[in-house]
Amino acid sequence: MKYLSLFVLVFLISNFSFSQIDFGIKGGLNFDSASEAQLTLETKDPERKSGFHLGVYSEFDFFIGYLRPELQFTNVKTQLEGSEISTNRIELPVSFGLKLFGPLSFFVGPTAYYSLSQKSSDYSFSAIKDKTTFGLHLGTRLNIGPVGIDLRYERGLSPIQTSILTRNGVDISGNVDSRPNQFLVGVSYKLK
Repeated sequence: MKYLSLFVLVFLISNFSFSQIDFGIKGGLNFDSASEAQLTLETKDPERKSGFHLGVYSEFDFFIGYLRPELQFTNVKTQLEGSEISTNRIELPVSFGLKLFGPLSFFVGPTAYYSLSQKSSDYSFSAIKDKTTFGLHLGTRLNIGPVGIDLRYERGLSPIQTSILTRNGVDISGNVDSRPNQFLVGVSYKLK
């Protein structure tokens, strides 16, 4: 939690540090490929599911580049043996971008993740042990006036594991690694 607080503080302080500042809202779809689940010594591949993200961003322009911190809420749903698992998290990606071809730019950077919850109607889970983790992202953005269209790939660097306690009230042993491994398609709108 202290790392997330530090990133939010940097996000707010940096708003006052640059002369060319834009900010806006963003949202889009996530196409997450959950890492793996282990149930009673059997490894299962959860089915890919889509989710969504909503948030805000600031962008600080300089020369042919920019720095863009974002703060967003993400929900991803995954199928495991016919049961849906919903994961909620707060994400803080910080992109370092280069404007190379007119309205087209490329970006890369770190992402901080804070896991809020993992729920299912069929499974019950233990508390998430390490709620804060980090990852990397890279992508491209097309800006058309105040509208930006993003395509990016994100990957968590360390596992986010929870233990499965029961399924439909029956004790089972296992765990789920919900580390982000996703493609995102997003749209942003510049307010200033």
